[in-house]
Amino acid sequence: MPEIPIDDVSLWYDEFPGEGMPILSSASSFEPGGYPEILARDPLRRPVLQIQARGWGRSTHLADAPAAGWLDTWADDVCRVADARGIERFVYTGVSHGGGIGWHLARRHPDRLAALISVVAAPHDRAGGTASSAGRAKVIAGRKDPAVVRAQFEVLAGWTDDPARAAAREHMYRKIVDRFATQSEEESRINQGKPFPEATTDEALAEIYRSIRVPVLILGALRDGVISPEASLRAAVNVRGAKTVLWEDEGHMMAGESPSRLAREVALFLAELAGEAVPADGIVSDTFAP
Repeated sequence: MPEIPIDDVSLWYDEFPGEGMPILSSASSFEPGGYPEILARDPLRRPVLQIQARGWGRSTHLADAPAAGWLDTWADDVCRVADARGIERFVYTGVSHGGGIGWHLARRHPDRLAALISVVAAPHDRAGGTASSAGRAKVIAGRKDPAVVRAQFEVLAGWTDDPARAAAREHMYRKIVDRFATQSEEESRINQGKPFPEATTDEALAEIYRSIRVPVLILGALRDGVISPEASLRAAVNVRGAKTVLWEDEGHMMAGESPSRLAREVALFLAELAGEAVPADGIVSDTFAP
């Protein structure tokens, strides 16, 4: 994982070589073998950069939130990394808070985006808090208590009646609890909140959507404990030309549980944009083995 100095911080990233329009993603961390990595393998062979957002992991940690806010800063950082790597335009994809980065990119830097692919990341309903921001606050307060961390991620994941998926989640919850136990104090305090916090009503959020003019693929999960079906549909009906795929049997942890399912949809979307055949036959199905 190389390092790029950006202003007063350093950002770490993983790079997977390939051909064609680069795919960039940013998040607190990335699971090995996730859907961006699948896109970098045969048969697609797309160039992929996965950027660890400032504040997290091996990127520079911050004592305080950036003055511009986390999501705007993270979005600008993606462009700074692209500049440093000589990338003028790119496809951006992100999951959850990483998808929030993408929505801010679409508003702040539409000229840089060839497309946005949002995974369980349609900006939240405006009423009240969100499972994401309120839940994050609970985890921050109880981050050293495994029961608190696990309980919140059970809410995020949503319900399942699939025994194999339920067994795989037990393994996932243990990994999450272990990860939170080793976070620095700076990491553990990060709470990015809702995308587009200035939109205080659902109609104001819809107005922001209607201003977005980049190709958008919205991939949502109807058992999501963070992003409601209504939130996904609000984005779907207000972003001009958007394509939306919703899975009834998926939850907020879809990127970790069903990466090949996501990769196939992304491959189809990118092929549609380019007017090409879909070279996705080599993407194998997901399983739920721990």
